[in-house]
Amino acid sequence: MITEKKRIRFDEVTLMRTILAALIVFMHAFTCYQGGWAKPEGCIDIPTYKWIARTAFAFTLEAFVFISGYLFAFQYVTLNKTDNVITNKLKRLILPSIIFSALYFLSFYEYKCLGNFVYSIINGCGHMWYLPMLFWCFVVAVILHKINIGDGWKLLLLAFLNLFWLLPLPLQCSATANYMFYFYLGYVVYKHSEKIKSIIKSKHIVLSWIVFLIVFIILRPLKETISIGSPEFKTHIYLTEIARNLCQLVYATIGTITFYITVLLFVQKKQLNKFVTSLASCCFGIYIIHQFLLITLYYKTNFASVVGPYWLPWCGFVLVILTSYLLSLIILKTRLGKFLIG
Repeated sequence: MITEKKRIRFDEVTLMRTILAALIVFMHAFTCYQGGWAKPEGCIDIPTYKWIARTAFAFTLEAFVFISGYLFAFQYVTLNKTDNVITNKLKRLILPSIIFSALYFLSFYEYKCLGNFVYSIINGCGHMWYLPMLFWCFVVAVILHKINIGDGWKLLLLAFLNLFWLLPLPLQCSATANYMFYFYLGYVVYKHSEKIKSIIKSKHIVLSWIVFLIVFIILRPLKETISIGSPEFKTHIYLTEIARNLCQLVYATIGTITFYITVLLFVQKKQLNKFVTSLASCCFGIYIIHQFLLITLYYKTNFASVVGPYWLPWCGFVLVILTSYLLSLIILKTRLGKFLIG
């Protein structure tokens, strides 16, 4: 019975990982148009591209964290593997984060002093911030698992943490406060996944996407413009940030659940092909490698000037995701590669 559950679970997780890995690269290919990165030479403002980036970012990282919580529940609840979780995640997340952050720092950061170098790589340079954040999600989940209160109360507590935690903390602990809700949401959803599989229908998928689109279209612009209280009071910034967090929490949660049930229904009806499975096995490597390539392509070469601002994100996406995938395949053939990104 466990074997069958594992097979079904890996089908849905495999497809989710594949789609999300592609969305991460796609999103970053357009990031310079929405202000996340500086504009490459010759790049101009293109409002449509700004909203493409924002839409791709709507729930992508939240869904990735959701998957980790989902898999954590499989190990803890189904397989009862409760030993060495923290030690394992130190090896799987923190060690790669430090190694690749050091490479990222040396490639793109300005060295000022040893303290700055050490602090930067421990916190995660560039996109490596995600790895220590996710590590702390596992730590918090282990603690929550031992607290004898209902899952609903835990989710409510984490939702409040998501909304109201605004204090800056090192080692990406503040980011963990923002993403822990989605991790535990995945944990809870896995515990009820068999029931969800039995009741989900195509009409639920259609309705969920309609709801998500309506909510996203309303709340995403609101998140950018909302302002609560008078700017002359100190509470203005705090209340405004809470309101923006609420907008994000609502549409990202709806998007994550909608994405999950869509994939869930799909894998119940169709078998995944080998390419999807292969791409999913490389998703960690794709995540690690892609931003190195994009930053180099956009800012260290004349690629942006050659292809022009309208073709830049499309060409960058195709070139980088294919190169990241091929490099991941090559790296995974080595023992060190399997240890770092396997």
